[in-house]
Amino acid sequence: MLRPRSRPLAFATASLSFVAVSAAAGVPAPLYVVYQRSYGISTIALTGAFAVYILPLLVALLCCGSLSDHLGRRRVAIPALIVGAVACLVLTTVDSAAPLIVGRAIQGASVGLALGALGAFVVDLVPPTRPGLAGAVTSGAPPGGIALGALASGAAVQLAPGGAPVWSFVVVAALLVVAAVALAFLPETAARRPGALRSLRPVVRVPVAARGVFPMVCLVVAATYVLGGFTQALAPSLAAFVLGRDDLFSGALAVAVYHLAGPVAGLLAGRLPAVRALAGGAAVLAAGTVGFVGAIAAGSFAAYLVAAVVAGAGFGVAFAGAMRVLLDRSPQGAHAGTLAAVYLYCYLSAAVSSLLAGAAVEVWGLAPVASVLCGVVVVMVAAGATGSVLRMRAAPGSRDDGDRPLAGSDETVGQ
Repeated sequence: MLRPRSRPLAFATASLSFVAVSAAAGVPAPLYVVYQRSYGISTIALTGAFAVYILPLLVALLCCGSLSDHLGRRRVAIPALIVGAVACLVLTTVDSAAPLIVGRAIQGASVGLALGALGAFVVDLVPPTRPGLAGAVTSGAPPGGIALGALASGAAVQLAPGGAPVWSFVVVAALLVVAAVALAFLPETAARRPGALRSLRPVVRVPVAARGVFPMVCLVVAATYVLGGFTQALAPSLAAFVLGRDDLFSGALAVAVYHLAGPVAGLLAGRLPAVRALAGGAAVLAAGTVGFVGAIAAGSFAAYLVAAVVAGAGFGVAFAGAMRVLLDRSPQGAHAGTLAAVYLYCYLSAAVSSLLAGAAVEVWGLAPVASVLCGVVVVMVAAGATGSVLRMRAAPGSRDDGDRPLAGSDETVGQ
């Protein structure tokens, strides 16, 4: 039984563990330029590593998302952190594409397990007087953690270029082990119950009330994932080879700014009705993405960072609005199937676009491909937002037409 005085500490421990496992996923991004320069790893291998990271993440999320409901939070969360530490140790050996791809695949499985188990742990442990903190952590920890991990490894590269690729992962592996030990001392919040094997069967189902708007809304959400994949896989190389930044920390900034702006903007816009958040966030996201193209054409890193702030803010607001529109049209008990369908659609979009972009860079070059990819994102956002609004006007949702404020949502942002 959790005593009231110990609940804030337990909540903080679970929350920091969630941030740590997400930060581990952000550490490799600034190192890609080092890998290219030192080992000649191709752009298609780098984008392939991002795609390979997504696939086991998706499998773990879809198949094991509710496993902790049956085995207990700690029995799933602790192995997720240990698997993440193993992935970091594999990544210390990178001298070619193979260990990078293997390490990223293991890392994807770790994050996929953690999204379900640690997210549920955070919700279980939230102090009763601050229920909104659960939504803040579960939505902000994944992108915020990625940003913090990228910034930390970028700083390490800048301060100790030779040893940074190894020591960055060693330090993060140690932090994940410490977090796993800390979780072992937390009280279990979910009693064991039968059905663990049955829960491994993924439920991907869109409720009837949400089917009319699902394709268009998911087009907006998928655009945020495609752009997020672009920033993680190609932004550091873009900063170094197109925007004229010799310091490798700039590559970390190019990744971090987009992912930090998202959850901050999502929280600030928490009182907006869901439909307005989707449409307004989509417009801001499109504007920021056009800004990326302008920054690439001008070769201006400063303009790129401004565009990243704008696009990231649009991502955070649009994503929160889109998820609420879909969940408000899903009856109780159907949320898991709806989320699984959204994640399947969006993660696969990010994986496919990253692979295609990596192959295209080898033929046409980084700047043209980045600009075309941004153009595709703008088209996806415009079509998705316009189609969503028109369909919601023509066929209102079954519950509240998506007009409920966003505050209090505890759905996970899975980038």
